[in-house]
Order: sequence, then structure tokens, then C-alpha cells
Amino acid sequence: MKHEKMKIIKMLDEILSFSFLHQATKMDIKIEIDGNNTIIKFNDNSKDITGAKLEEIRELLNIEKQSEVEEYYWELIGQRDYADEFTIVGFMTDKATINYSVDKGLELTLYRTNV
Repeated sequence: MKHEKMKIIKMLDEILSFSFLHQATKMDIKIEIDGNNTIIKFNDNSKDITGAKLEEIRELLNIEKQSEVEEYYWELIGQRDYADEFTIVGFMTDKATINYSVDKGLELTLYRTNV
């Protein structure tokens, strides 16, 4: 459970960076922590996310969680001026759902068991 709050903050940093990159002007974040489980729900009004980009993010966020990689790399999330760390966020996430439509924007839910 060491650094759990900072890990959540870093994950959100990456998501917010992506949203700003895609001209989002409204963002809603809901975080639920229940014992060792965390659920992050994020909605925004991002513009121009292509189907290919959406699928790429879906694949990156749903890779198998790798706690050993997480412990080594989590501090690197958000260290660049562009959003390209969804791979590390995926290593930190047990499951993710992602949807996008021009009308509703980006809807992202991350499920995480804290290590």
C-alpha cells in the first residue's frame, strides 16, 4: 500500500494530460476507495479522438497488470509534455473501460487493486 495515493495522482496526471491535448474544457473525476480497491471514473469533453487512437488506448489500459513494473516505473508517469504513458497506467490497472463519442466525450473507468 506504499505510495498508493501518489500512484492515483500520477495516473490522473496522465489522463488529464491526454484530455488537455484533445482540447477538453470540462472534466469530471470520481475516485472510490474501498479497502484495497480503487475505482477511478473520468469523463471529459475531448475533441477529435479517432477510432484508432481509442482502440490503442483501450489495448494499453487493458494489458495484464504487472506489479513489479508498477513499483519501478510509476513515478515516471506525467514527466513529459505529451500524453504517452498509458502503457504504465495499464500496468497499474486491473481492468479499464473506455468509450468516446463526439456528443458525450471521453468516458474512462479504471479498476485497481492496491498492491
